[in-house]
Amino acid sequence: MGYFADKFESEQELHDWIISFYEKQVVRFLDNIGGTTEYGVKITPRLIKTTMLRYSQLLEKDSVTDWEQS
Repeated sequence: MGYFADKFESEQELHDWIISFYEKQVVRFLDNIGGTTEYGVKITPRLIKTTMLRYSQLLEKDSVTDWEQS
């Protein structure tokens, strides 16, 4: 794992943090459509759609992984 990933105890902990990050971003973006992020990026429907797509992909991967391990 890389420098950032080394801050976590396991790959699962990192994966959970990434899912949480995307979830928070989706909520923040939905609450501020038309505004900008702290980095000056305009919050557009396309940005929200792309973020939601990645969030759903991560959730899908997580649920498949959990199911296979059960």
